[in-house]
Parts: sequence; C-alpha cells; structure tokens
Amino acid sequence: MIFVIGLTAILFFVNQHFTSKRQQEYAEERKQQELVQKEQMSTVKQELEQRTASAKQLPLTRLFEDLQGHTFLSWSVISSDDSYLTMNWAEKMPKQIYVQKGSNFIPVHLITGETGVGKLSLYSAAHQPEIVSTYVPQIGMQDVQLVTFLNGAVQVTLAEYENGQMLFPAETPSSNAIAMYQLEGAYLPVGLYNAAKNSFQPMTNFKTFENLTTYRLDMHPSGTPSQEKFYVLENEYMQVVFSNWGGAIAEVNLPFEKTSSESVVLPISFDRIIDKKYPSNAHFPSRPFYAPVKGSEPVLKQPTEGGYYPMLRRGIQKGADYPPYTVPPQYYGFNIVSEDPETSQVFYEMTRFDENSIEFTANFQNRRITKIYSFPKTKEPAPYCLFASVKVDGDSRGLWVTSGVPEVELISGSPAPIIKYSSVQNQKSVVDKLSLPKESTTMSSIEPDWVANSNGYFAIIMDPLSEISAGFQANKVPGNLDPSRIAMIDAKYDLYPVSKYPGYMVHMPLRKTSQPLDFRLFMGPQEHTILKQVDATFTNQVTGYNPHYTETQSFHGWFSFISEPFAKFLFLIMNFFYKITHSWGFSIILLTIVLRIMMYPLNAWSIKSNLKLQALSPKMKKIQDKYKKDPKRQQLEMMQLYKQHKANPLGGCLPLIIQMPFLIGMFDLLKSTFSLRGASFIPGWIDNLTAPDVLFSWSYPIPFIGTSFHLLPILLGVVMFFQQKLMTSKNKEEMTDQQKQQQKMGSIMTIAFTVLFYKFPSGLNIYWFSSMLLQILQQWYASKRTQLKNNPNNPREVVINPKKSK
Repeated sequence: MIFVIGLTAILFFVNQHFTSKRQQEYAEERKQQELVQKEQMSTVKQELEQRTASAKQLPLTRLFEDLQGHTFLSWSVISSDDSYLTMNWAEKMPKQIYVQKGSNFIPVHLITGETGVGKLSLYSAAHQPEIVSTYVPQIGMQDVQLVTFLNGAVQVTLAEYENGQMLFPAETPSSNAIAMYQLEGAYLPVGLYNAAKNSFQPMTNFKTFENLTTYRLDMHPSGTPSQEKFYVLENEYMQVVFSNWGGAIAEVNLPFEKTSSESVVLPISFDRIIDKKYPSNAHFPSRPFYAPVKGSEPVLKQPTEGGYYPMLRRGIQKGADYPPYTVPPQYYGFNIVSEDPETSQVFYEMTRFDENSIEFTANFQNRRITKIYSFPKTKEPAPYCLFASVKVDGDSRGLWVTSGVPEVELISGSPAPIIKYSSVQNQKSVVDKLSLPKESTTMSSIEPDWVANSNGYFAIIMDPLSEISAGFQANKVPGNLDPSRIAMIDAKYDLYPVSKYPGYMVHMPLRKTSQPLDFRLFMGPQEHTILKQVDATFTNQVTGYNPHYTETQSFHGWFSFISEPFAKFLFLIMNFFYKITHSWGFSIILLTIVLRIMMYPLNAWSIKSNLKLQALSPKMKKIQDKYKKDPKRQQLEMMQLYKQHKANPLGGCLPLIIQMPFLIGMFDLLKSTFSLRGASFIPGWIDNLTAPDVLFSWSYPIPFIGTSFHLLPILLGVVMFFQQKLMTSKNKEEMTDQQKQQQKMGSIMTIAFTVLFYKFPSGLNIYWFSSMLLQILQQWYASKRTQLKNNPNNPREVVINPKKSK
C-alpha cells in the first residue's frame, strides 16, 4: 500500500509538473501569437494609413455664406481653376456663396447640380466652368479616396476599386462621398459613392455635368507601357497585327468583300454605326504599325479607316461614349501564360520580319522563348490560316498558349459563343461541344486534335501540329476586363452593357521540350465552302488525315435537333436560287413559292374545308340556338352536320402545323448560315437578312422597341389581319360561337405574331410575309372558284353537266 500510495503521489506530481509546464508554453505561444497579430495589424494599419490620403494632400477648400468668412458652410473639391465641386448640404443650394482662396474670399455662382442632400453641385467664378476628371483603370485593383464632409470636418476613407465595385479594407463610409483618384501626382474627382446603395457612380453617369467635364488620360497606365509596338502581316484574307508585348497577336482584322476580292465577309450595322459615329475606333489596325519592306528596315505606317471586321476584341480608343480601354496582353492571341502573371507581360524583341513571316524572341530569368509566325506556303490556297511556332529553351513547365478573345456577334439579339474540340475516340474523330465555363473549366483527360473558340459566325481554331501535353482549359473573361466594341455604341444609355457580353478564351498546354512546337491557326468565318477548302488543302491522301474543320460549324436554336434537317433542305433550295439570282432575298421569296406549291393540295383542302364551314354557318347557328340548353345534343347534331357535308372543323389548323417545322427551320437557318450574315436585300432598309430590318433609328432606347423601327413585322401583321378576315364569314349574324372565338383567336394571333416577329431576322419576316401573301392569293382564288361553281347562271356549269343542258 505504501508503494502504491507513493507511486500514485509521484505520478500525480509529475503530471502536475508537465501540465503546468504545458500551460506555460501555451501561454507563451498565445503571447507570441498576439504579438505577431499586433505587429501584423500594426503593419496593415500603417499600410492603410500610407495608402489613405490626408485632407492636406487633397485639393480641398472651404465654402462660406458671407464675404467675411464668418459663417462656414462646407468643404469643396477644387475641380479646376475657379471651379468647385461639392456635396449638397441642403435640398436647395444657394445661388451664390464664397470660397476661401488663400487669405481671400471670392464669390462663386451655382452652375449646375442635382437636387437633394448628398448630391453633387458645381460652383464657379470662371467664364468657362470645368470639372477635370479621369477614368479609373479597369485592370486590377485601384486605390480610390472617398471624401466625406461631416459636421464641418473632412473624413477620408480608403476604397479599393475592382471589377466596377468598391471594396473597403478598413471602414465603410456612412454617408455619400466624392470619389477621387490620383493621376500623375494629382487627385481628381471621378464620381460619387452612394452609401445607401453601396454603389459607385462615375462622372460619365452624371448628365448634368456631361458638357462641363474634361477627362485626363493616363499616358502610361498600368498594363499599357509606351514601348509597345505593332507589326502587321497581311494577305488577301486577313490582316494580322502582332505586338512586341508578349510577342502575341493583338488584332485579327478580316477585309470586307469590297476591300478584298477573296473575302466573304460583309459589313453589318455595327460596322456602319462605328464608322459613322466613332471613326477613331474604325481604324485598322487600331494604332500606328510597322510594315515590312523588302531589303530594308520596317516602315512606320498610319492605320486606314474602315474596310475591315475586327475578329478579336481590341479595346476602345478615345472618341467613344465608353471610356478608353487598352486590352492587357494576357488576352492577346497566342500569348504564353502561366501561374506567374508576368509571363504574359514580357516584352519580346522582333528579330526577323518580312512579307510572309515574323519572329520574336524574349529572355526570361530561367528560359528563352522564340516565336515564329508565317502564312502557309501551299499549292492550294489556305484561306484565313496562319502557322505559329514556339520554342522554349530552359524551364518549360506550366506554360500555356492562348487563343485570344473573339469579338461579340449578336445572333437574333443574343451572343452565341461556342467552344468545340475534336478528339479520337475508338479510332474515330469525334467533335464535342464544351459547356461554357462560369469561370474556368479544365479538360485534363482529353487529348484534342484541335479546339475551336467561336462567336457564332467566326472561329479561332487552334490545331497543334506537334505533340503537346494532354488537356486544355476554357476561361470566361468578364466583359469589363475585355469589353466588346459594341459597348461604345450609345454607352450613355448603357445600350449594350459590358456585363452582358463576357468573352471566352482557350488555353492549350505546352509540352516540356526544347524542340519547336508547331500550331496551325484558322482565324476566319465559319463558311462551309471556306472550311471545306481548308480541309482539302491540308488533307493527306497517303495517311488519310483530314482536319475536319467543317465540323466546327454549329446549328443554333432551341429546337435545332428537330429543325436542322428542315433547315438544310431549305438552304439547298435557297442556294440553287442564289446561283441564278445572286440575291439571297429573292432566293427566300422563290423558296417560299416552292414550298407553297409543294403544300398546295394540303392548303387547298384546308381552304375548301373552311369555305364549307362558312357555308354551313347558318345551319350551325340554328342548331346552336335550337339546342342552347342541351350542350350534348348540340354537339351531337353539329358532328352529324359535319359528317353529312364532309366538313372538318380542324382542317384550318393543319397547314399551319405543317408549316411550323419549316418556319423554325428558316429561323435557325438564318442564325446559323454565315453566307446570309450581312447579306443585303433592299439597301438602306434591309441591309442584313440575319438581323431585323431598320427603316430609321434614334439614340434613346424605348422599351421593347429599342433604338430602331422595323417595318417588315408591321407589314406582316397587316397581311395576317386581312388573311384572317378573308377566312372568316362576312356576315357576323350567321357566325357560330365557335367561329366568333376563332375570329378573336385569329386577331390575337395577328398581334402576337407582330410582337413576336418584331425583333426576328428580316429574312424570316420576308419568308413569312411572302407565305401569307401567297396564302391570301390561294384563298381568294379558291373562294372565287367556289362562288362560280355555286352560281346557277355559270356557263361552265352548263357545259360540265350535259344532262341538265338537255
């Protein structure tokens, strides 16, 4: 027992000793952690204090009610010489106040402003009042100073501007604040922070200051160094613009049909609007460039105006309603990216440049990269193709090559980006469609033959000719980080907000090797003849290899799996007529005639059935009145009447049902066939069969109608109205309840079709309009024929019935 008690006591004291020691260690660790946290917090606090401007650093001055400066009102931002921007401290601001300028007080007058406390107003003593502002860069995160005037004091809060939103690393302002951004050492007002909505309104949103605001531009903003140079390789199919920033493809501009005889690209409304309203953004290339000269140094040239379609997003130049924007190099085509963002931002040296090829070289700390671009030298033409080769000497791990971001193409008013890839499965070439990523999607197990990044009508096909690493990556690019050109069109009304039009970019991994890796790039229209020609050019008769670029074409539409056979059949007929008429508009009309002839017997039977029902209307009316209180007997008598006279009450619906697959097929055909894109029928009115017709347009958007008036849907509604009138009985008193309901339904359908077709492609409206006219013509003919047949004085009837003539 003594041994047990002694051992227990020893273990108890040993346990207490180690427990106490452990607690002391924990306490010391907690103290150290608290010290580290305090140091970190202190460091963060110091960093935030350094990033937060003081009131003395900002261009602020006091406002007074009287000339002597006795009654203090508020503070203001000095927006320019003798012009002062302030936040309202009253619902109705005074027309004249006094500003402290040094030791003096000068009178200033209210120029303009918005009503309400916390809104902006401008005072000035100058003859030409002015607000000097700037644009907050859209790339990366920017520090913005929010200045609040509370109780006579100035409070400055640091905000981080990223992706159009304000984030607050320390505290959030409790009231509205003027946002200021530092440009070349000076702080300029850039907008208003609304505390209630937690939103930022840039100066471009304030219409009251629109004509008074001048914007200074950062000549060397982040991501746009002045040493960037552009080089152009050009042939009859494409103008490829290369940048020494990343040694990548900055622009791919496709000449219009009038510019190059080999081109199949036609201008659309966006091209015409930008040419007319924003000419500074219709230059190709967008900036001065170097062109090769045989046997001499490259020559610097100025861009030309118009004549090209920009296939890649290439930023927005000054002179548009949208703030100027320069595309960062990571969104260029065939740039090399990695986890290190600086990989894509290295400057390359142009080492060789001639009329057919260009070479770039860059030295990194751990690698050397050489890129060579050239047009293909083949016996047969290879339209819209470019060869690219990349060689990495040194560390080649984790490198990807980019596709670039295609420009937006609106198909029936909506963007239609598609990513496809070709791979070998069970020894067969299979083309699959990739679901568009919400942020990023990596297909690590796929070894693609090629990957196609399409905007619906144009595609960038990346086809590795050398063995590369397995997999590829698809990335979503927010619209504000790489805006589409359509964002500049009536941007003050936000007609095409950048958030609605994100882009998509494909990354393909480079293999770890010191050998050159070759790629074939197709950057052009998804026109079947063009793609078929490229396939034929690069087909190897010995090995049986065929790139199958024609498989990149996609059929757009919710019911494409049903309508595709009808659409292909329709296009076959249309293409035949196009070879004769050389007009897609006339081809659609001739196609409509062919379809009406094909369905003539069915339509004739339907019209005949409808005329029988009109003739039976008095009898049907009597049955309804007679058996008004007995619906079952009424229905039985009506069915007996239909059977006796061989009339079908549902006969009028059948032709419409039969025509619906052709209508949907035509709709999807117009959305999927490149040949119809930009095809004009009546210049100045119907300039693009794949888009709504435009009789005239305006700037301010009207709900549903938009900014242009479409006449074809209105004409279609008028024709449908008369067609419905022709189908119904003229005597309303003889009409049955069912016929009255059908007449009402016909009127509703007329309105519904007019509204539905208002924003549909003009080609579809021409098709349906022509079909309705032919339907009216057939109904009129059938009606006249029936009247002659039922007329006892008809001489034809006498000849046909010889017995009666005797």
